[in-house]
Amino acid sequence: MIRFAVMGSKGGVGKSTIVYGISRLLSERYIVTIVDLSSSRTICNVYGVRGSLMDGHDYIVDQGNLKIISLYSQLSGNANLAKFKDIYLDLITETDYLILDYGVHLYDKLVSDELIVFYENMSVPTHLIAVSTPQEFIISSTEKMSESYINLVHGIKEDAQVVLEYFVLNMVREKTKFKTLAKPKMGFVEIPFYRDLSFNGFWNANIPKEIVSMANNFEGFLESRG
Repeated sequence: MIRFAVMGSKGGVGKSTIVYGISRLLSERYIVTIVDLSSSRTICNVYGVRGSLMDGHDYIVDQGNLKIISLYSQLSGNANLAKFKDIYLDLITETDYLILDYGVHLYDKLVSDELIVFYENMSVPTHLIAVSTPQEFIISSTEKMSESYINLVHGIKEDAQVVLEYFVLNMVREKTKFKTLAKPKMGFVEIPFYRDLSFNGFWNANIPKEIVSMANNFEGFLESRG
């Protein structure tokens, strides 16, 4: 299993666009599971998932190699962790690529519950994709969020490996120099402002070539494991 975490410090920066594109491309050859932890429930709304695993109903949609699981619930603070563990692990066990779509609040109990269940039973690295728009204050807060996530994971499992693979700047309207201390292993990706994505919905638009390139690179992660 290859685990990806996609996050950004502000809503509307394109996290779900990237999750959608990468998952659709990878699912052409591999078994892919999206886990939607965002309060906006964007991915769930696209695929018609109305409930939540934490609520115990209408929490999953299967589309061939692609599976979408909803975790976010306003009642998630009352979730039975043992019951959640059994169902969640059963759902993701056969997955090749597990892609988590995070909201802007990392310290929700839901986030820590998923991490606890996962890292008590799995030992695979988390590959992090940070997503921001080009504004400096959003870039800076996204850097801090990435650092906080790494610390959160290490607080649950000290020897867990978390690697920042890509730092994505989305909706770039003009070339500009940006300041960042981030050092993504696979580099920075600039995605131009695409009108179709913004006005017609990413699920109705062609997947941007920048996301296609990322997905192609991610195929090598699984293949390198044999």
